[in-house]
Amino acid sequence: MAKNTVQKSTVTKSTDSISSDLLAEALKATVDGIVISEIIGDGCRIIFVNPAFESLIGYTADEVIGNDYWLYIQGTEEQPEIETLRQTIANRESCRVTFRNHKKSGEPFWSELSISPVFSGNGQLTHYIAVQKDVTQRVEKEQSIQERHESLLSLKDELQELASRDALTGLHNRRYFAQELDRLWAVHQRLEATMAVIFIDIDSFKLYNDHYGHLEGDKALKAVAGVIAESFSRKADLVARFGGEEFVVVATLENGVDCLLQHLEQLRQSIIDLKIENQYSAVSPYLTISTGVCYGIPPKDSSSSLFTRDADIAMYQAKKTGRNRIEVVSYEPDEELVLKPAS
Repeated sequence: MAKNTVQKSTVTKSTDSISSDLLAEALKATVDGIVISEIIGDGCRIIFVNPAFESLIGYTADEVIGNDYWLYIQGTEEQPEIETLRQTIANRESCRVTFRNHKKSGEPFWSELSISPVFSGNGQLTHYIAVQKDVTQRVEKEQSIQERHESLLSLKDELQELASRDALTGLHNRRYFAQELDRLWAVHQRLEATMAVIFIDIDSFKLYNDHYGHLEGDKALKAVAGVIAESFSRKADLVARFGGEEFVVVATLENGVDCLLQHLEQLRQSIIDLKIENQYSAVSPYLTISTGVCYGIPPKDSSSSLFTRDADIAMYQAKKTGRNRIEVVSYEPDEELVLKPAS
């Protein structure tokens, strides 16, 4: 919230025909606190303060005159604006800063302080004039506006996050998946990097829902989603619920397809290890998954639907050939596009 400005302008002594009495009355009538300090060595000894300064800071003129002005702006917590003041005085310049100060009573307040040097006719720095005002209400209002703005931005981010998530499993939803897949597709296409799209479907889930009920079905979906998310937890991985009992993963093949297929085999076994009973499965006493994989370097002049389509086909092929298995489509260079089991 604090603001500082540094100016090169200075105040020079004038011989204008304004009487000293008139100037003194003007200074006394000013609503802002005014301090005039005389430069003595490295210090700024106060020689004048007006009533507004006394009211602002809580000290009387008799208490402050003769003291170094720094006594009334230091003793506060470390603030960069104080260093700005020091540098400004060292450079014999003008500046305006806003910082937290304290009154004689110890009460904190936001102070806007402007200082300007006064030079003699031969260019020697002789005095500093300081104008100080209490801007607590303004600063607190600005802070309140900033806090509300940040709160609204945070709420916007939360709403966007909620809109991109599946309510049941907490995974990304199909809409978010489609957006991110297109972005990842373009990145892999440009870098000529190998990526994989993986479709995962819970076997015989309709029968499971029909016989165990939808509440148990929801529990099973969340459990399976959790294992998939844990299995593909790298920052570069994308995991989403595609719909119903179907999940989809996008992964970069940093260590080759064999490593990916071993990982998917571990995932397949991890789902069985959940030991979610399914008496109506033809392949296992527990819930199982069928997986379809399409991997390769995204061909030029193609869209991401190429891999999603063929990964989906591979998944249904895994179901047709017995369920609880993995089928793969490869788009490796110089390799025929064939559907093949993972092992």
